[in-house]
Amino acid sequence: MDSQTCAVRVSVRVGTWNVQYGKGEARNARRREVLRAYDADVWVLTETNDDLDLSDDYEPVHSTHRYLPQARGRWVTVWSRLPMLARHDTEDPSRTVAVTVMSDDGPMCVFGSVLPWQHDVGPDPANPAPGWAEFYRVTPLQGAEWRRLRALEPASILAVTGDLNQNLGGPHYYGTTRGRSILRDTLASAGLDCLTQTGNIPEGELDFPPIDHVCAAAPAGHGLESTVHGWRKADRDGTVLSDHSGVVAEIRLLAR
Repeated sequence: MDSQTCAVRVSVRVGTWNVQYGKGEARNARRREVLRAYDADVWVLTETNDDLDLSDDYEPVHSTHRYLPQARGRWVTVWSRLPMLARHDTEDPSRTVAVTVMSDDGPMCVFGSVLPWQHDVGPDPANPAPGWAEFYRVTPLQGAEWRRLRALEPASILAVTGDLNQNLGGPHYYGTTRGRSILRDTLASAGLDCLTQTGNIPEGELDFPPIDHVCAAAPAGHGLESTVHGWRKADRDGTVLSDHSGVVAEIRLLAR
């Protein structure tokens, strides 16, 4: 915190987890236990399913249906216990969701996303994209959306959250050097900091560096600070709940 930063104005908790299809009644009950324990105001669940229902406490905004062998699949669902102010159109409504919610002390625009993975073939399976080509193509396109939302809502925190498919910081786990560079540059172009890069998570909380992230930008004239935590793929009894770890960030907006 620099000498010009004054008191904290708002604190909001944002979390994300790729829940590996969100199927199975017993596993979903355990997933809900984890989500309750980490107590986010907004959850961005990715690779999810409507069967993983948090509606007793949260209001959902879904991406369009994702084809899976199981019904009710989604790439992204944003669950908020904060009042919803608006839903924004996105360029890829199957893999992204954008909403504005209202905290006790101000608005926050949340962009939930699944960025392409290593073997993502792209929009034309008859002409599949090689390797990480889809990640390299799509990430700057989403960056243009992040910049547009920041310009549209200059008084809001912007949170870009979800399965970004690159670990940032720490030893190599998933992604490429080029992919990490593109992601970092694209985040920076929208004034976003990755709050959940490996060095920010307390040692021992995760088995591997996360590829699911919470990134945030403060409104003009403000600063941000955060505290982050993560959890492993298996719960305390050893039941594997996902092939991804999860992360949550408490974001504090600082008046200057």
